[in-house]
Amino acid sequence: MSSKLKSRPPAASADDFITGAERRDTEKTSEPARRGGERYPWDDPKVREDMIKVYNLRLPEPYLLKLKYIAEHTPDSMQKFCLEALLPAIDRKIKELT
Repeated sequence: MSSKLKSRPPAASADDFITGAERRDTEKTSEPARRGGERYPWDDPKVREDMIKVYNLRLPEPYLLKLKYIAEHTPDSMQKFCLEALLPAIDRKIKELT
């Protein structure tokens, strides 16, 4: 089992990054619709789309080994695979709850 690090170039140039941050600032000025007037933490104007936070996830050992196997046999990293599965699931659950 190989544990090679995979280097990936940045997804965007510095100008694209700055422009995107400025655009997101102006997008957050409109108030999103809320159920019963509830304010959601992710709607706070101080929340940044480009800020990445760390969350540790405990997995049973067989699933961690499966995740490593997927990463070794596909172009995706473990992080990318998990994000592609988890983010849509979070959005679906939020849609149910709100």
